[in-house]
Amino acid sequence: MSHIYDALRKAGGEGPRKPGEGGEPRAGLSPRGQLTGPLLGPPDLELLKDIEGLRQSIEGLLSTAPRRVIGFAGSVVGEGATTVALHFAHRLASVGERHVLLIDANMGHPSGGLSAAVGERNGLAEVLGRQVPIEEALLATEDARLHFLPAGKDAVRHVEATSSGPVRPLLEQLGGAYDWVVLDLPPVLRHPETRAIGAACTGVVLVVHAHRTPCAVVQRATGELNLARCRVLGCVLNARRESLPRFLRERV
Repeated sequence: MSHIYDALRKAGGEGPRKPGEGGEPRAGLSPRGQLTGPLLGPPDLELLKDIEGLRQSIEGLLSTAPRRVIGFAGSVVGEGATTVALHFAHRLASVGERHVLLIDANMGHPSGGLSAAVGERNGLAEVLGRQVPIEEALLATEDARLHFLPAGKDAVRHVEATSSGPVRPLLEQLGGAYDWVVLDLPPVLRHPETRAIGAACTGVVLVVHAHRTPCAVVQRATGELNLARCRVLGCVLNARRESLPRFLRERV
């Protein structure tokens, strides 16, 4: 399985938390639906180690943030942002008494992505369009500490809603209800709504497919996020190939 190597640059905090924030875990909202199958199978040991290192790095960067709403995005299609976001959210929920919300904000992937298993149902698009309340769209998972908000059915409404403003108050509400909110975002250079959602997040992590994505493409995506006033926490280098076989690395 591919390895994930995090390369998060150091970033400053966002000031002290308000009283009561970041201490006792929040209880989250009350989903009215239930995901019938698991979101994630057991990862291999190497992947688990990499995700744990990523978790520690991001928690260190956001240790003083009053809300922790993190988006993962690739520059283009196929970087692996969905995989990283899913494993990251699952790891957060499995460590300590945290309540985590995973959001599929990738409307550009209608036939796959995180929402493929839930079929046609209300989700982020309908919540942003004020068609349904948030709790009606939420799904409980096999882990009581992890909730899931699928992408929804109406991609056009989703794009319109993220451009008109309701995404920020929604993420502020969710950031106050959960200890962590993790979003799988569409590719930066293909979907303008990624910048709007990213600007409403506490921070965005850019996922880069090693040995495939040109540096110029990554620089362009980073520039687009910066222009949108997104706080880019750093990059995750995904699917990096080792230069030495494992048995030789262990002897070095």
